[in-house]
Amino acid sequence: MGDNEFISSLDSIFYPKSLAIIGASSSLGKWGQMILSNIMVGEFRGKIFPVNPKKKELYGLPVYGRIGDIPLPVDLAFIMTPAKTVPEILSECGKKGVRGVVLITSGFSETGETGKNLEKEIVGIARENGLMLVGPNTMGIISTYADLFAIASHTMPRKGSVAVVSQSGNLGVQLIHWSEQQGIGISFFVGSGNEAMLTCSDYLEYLEHNPRTHSIILYVESVGEGRRFLDVARRVNQKKPVIVLKGGRTSAGQTAAASHTGSMSGEDSIFRASCRQAGLLNVSVPSELLDLSAGFSSLPLPRGNRVGIVTLGGGWGVVTADACNENGLEVPKLPDRIVETIDKYLPEFWSKGNPIDLVGTRDREVPIVAVEELLKWDGIDAVISLGIVGRLELARRLVDATRKVDASASPEFLDRVENWSQKYEDDYISKIVELMETYHKPVIGVSLTQTNEGTVRPRDGRQYSGVFYQTPEDAVNVLSRMVTYYRYNNRRH
Repeated sequence: MGDNEFISSLDSIFYPKSLAIIGASSSLGKWGQMILSNIMVGEFRGKIFPVNPKKKELYGLPVYGRIGDIPLPVDLAFIMTPAKTVPEILSECGKKGVRGVVLITSGFSETGETGKNLEKEIVGIARENGLMLVGPNTMGIISTYADLFAIASHTMPRKGSVAVVSQSGNLGVQLIHWSEQQGIGISFFVGSGNEAMLTCSDYLEYLEHNPRTHSIILYVESVGEGRRFLDVARRVNQKKPVIVLKGGRTSAGQTAAASHTGSMSGEDSIFRASCRQAGLLNVSVPSELLDLSAGFSSLPLPRGNRVGIVTLGGGWGVVTADACNENGLEVPKLPDRIVETIDKYLPEFWSKGNPIDLVGTRDREVPIVAVEELLKWDGIDAVISLGIVGRLELARRLVDATRKVDASASPEFLDRVENWSQKYEDDYISKIVELMETYHKPVIGVSLTQTNEGTVRPRDGRQYSGVFYQTPEDAVNVLSRMVTYYRYNNRRH
């Protein structure tokens, strides 16, 4: 199959014009109910054909007894009927002219020898009928630009540039849910399941050519075609960062993986070393996948390891500088020009160095001045900004406390204080995004408090977004990994 034909075949999965939901149901909590309702709530723009021989109508849609009864063409079929029924249904899909199948059903290679034989049989049927098969044993797929949310969890992340490929559907769906909460935009999600036909390598090749995907998250438990995977991943990684979490790193994890997806995990140290040689970004925990995807999808790449630090308080600056040095980042001394500029805004006892300690200033202008002065300087490649965003939460608590204890306090004045705090944060984030587009250097934030605003704060019409982590070490780790990625690819070029 040529590249164009392969891409076209996977387009029928990720950009379908019509869907058949085989095993559709109205029973709350059944797979056929969860996926059908999610697709409908997500406002998929194409045709939806529920298939169930025992129903006539579901959620206002006519129901068909078999896929062959549908009078119009079908691009993609979701199957969630028992494993023993799958061979016959796949044959019917082939006769109908279906191009792609997402096989939700479990009961294949993950269950033992009988399941493995059944899995081989369905792959043969799929190949004979020209079907591209996702799964089996998958949680489904998401294609945000097609408004297709076909997973069991009713999670709908915003449109964005991060693709997620996960051999564990459950872990992948949890990542998608977290990404929604953190504001990280998603282009695709696929729970690759047992990978009976389509593998991680296939999805990587597809995403390599997809203009809406700029970075890729992988969760893998084993890689069946190790050489091909590394060759493909290395090539894709030169264009789009590939961030990898491998499960089954220990003997306990390997045993769990075998019963989970039917995979046998390889030696972790060899896998990780191979990934490093290919320039892939290895992580150890799921949260780091999200941290890195937030940074790579929302910030310009740093072109070096020199960091300017702007902090609302001194202690945070100290620990951030330590973390930078411990992660291979430099914190250079400020030139006199920047010191003289900041002197005009701060008391004479400010640090006069890098980190720039703003000594808790309430001056709305000086944080922006400090950040821009650093970005202008050719002696730094990135800025870490600590504590500027997050004060809104403290202001709200102060206002609430004052309302409770001070009967004489003007409600209008207190409302103005809260609104002013909100506007200040919004204006600061917008200005930071504007500065990144002007100077093409990342500004990575650390929020003063934990909020519900999310890690990524997009701005309409802007290439970049504000990014605010919960801890300095998270911000430093992301910046360090971005520097590593830039240097690896810069050396290759």
